[in-house]
Amino acid sequence: MNSFLVTESGPLECTGELELLRADGTVVAHESHTWLCRCGRSQEKPYCDGSHEKESFSDDATARQASYSGAAGSGPVRITLRSNGPLKLEGPCEVRHPIAGVLFSGNQTALCRCGQSRKKPFCDGTHREAGFVA
Repeated sequence: MNSFLVTESGPLECTGELELLRADGTVVAHESHTWLCRCGRSQEKPYCDGSHEKESFSDDATARQASYSGAAGSGPVRITLRSNGPLKLEGPCEVRHPIAGVLFSGNQTALCRCGQSRKKPFCDGTHREAGFVA
């Protein structure tokens, strides 16, 4: 199972069959374990460089309700780095929080990487208002 662990006020810990792509479809990397930025401040986007610690990034996803869009299944997940936008996940995956448990299980969702969403860890479109540049 492809897993995206939302660390408390930190990056996404990603494990599984992961394929990172640019918005134009160009493959950036194939990974089995990596840490992706969700505070929006990393100088190594999409990867975490620890900027969340210096910038006091805060996120309380413990109150989020679980959202299921169907059986996740098995196989790789494509992580598309939307231009100045979210991480679009396509393929079987779970998004988990260490306290709240499973936040999402399914085959398609979008995760915030600007750090400004009011629905963290999920994207709510705030990156447009915030002027996020990836």
